[in-house]
Amino acid sequence: MALVVAPFAGLVFGSFASLAGYRLPRGLGVVAGRSRCPACDATLGARDLVPVVSWAMLGGRCRHCGAAIGARYPLTEAVTALGFVLAVLAYGASWPAATVAALVLGLVILTLADLDHQIIPDAVLIWLLPIGLVHRTLIGADWIDTVAGLVAAVALGMILRRVGRRLARREALGLGDVKLLAVAGAWLGLAALPGFLIAAGVLGAGFGMAWRRMRGEAAFPFGPALAAALFVCVLWAAPWTMVRG
Repeated sequence: MALVVAPFAGLVFGSFASLAGYRLPRGLGVVAGRSRCPACDATLGARDLVPVVSWAMLGGRCRHCGAAIGARYPLTEAVTALGFVLAVLAYGASWPAATVAALVLGLVILTLADLDHQIIPDAVLIWLLPIGLVHRTLIGADWIDTVAGLVAAVALGMILRRVGRRLARREALGLGDVKLLAVAGAWLGLAALPGFLIAAGVLGAGFGMAWRRMRGEAAFPFGPALAAALFVCVLWAAPWTMVRG
């Protein structure tokens, strides 16, 4: 039953992630009024907001003005749904699966915000950190390892930020990235931190090359690579309850 519910819940929360990823970097509350078309400002009704289905039925266009609606919206919903399914496969119908699903939601929101505005919203990081600590408690992780991972991640982030600024004479690592490193340290602990850093470096290098090719800009948001690496490492350490039976 959890595997049946998970994708539908993921689609719904993926729609919320699109909304939050749009509003938070602009200083808007996620409950600040009903959704509107960014092109014509028309209020969107229920039939405009059914995850994936509305986009497909409307041909990827606003029902009111005909403006194109980017494929990122159904893609965001689909990615979030996949993340929810993987959380259930990894942890079964359990509270750890719920915390990992919350992680998926937060990582999707901050990825959208960082891609569009090079901003990682504090509002997302503030609730991902305690949820990470709850997750570590639920899986019986060592608290010393958890705290050490958090402290080491913050220290490393500040060092990289300072060194990058001196060598490149620009912000090589944003403060939001440092905070996201802290969240990763809390979720993974000290023992898993080296693997996370390697994964983030590889993903960041690949994403950076793709960004420069598509956008022609040397500077690129590092948050998406950190987010992807964190999710991969959390799944790597999972028991995969549903898969193993």
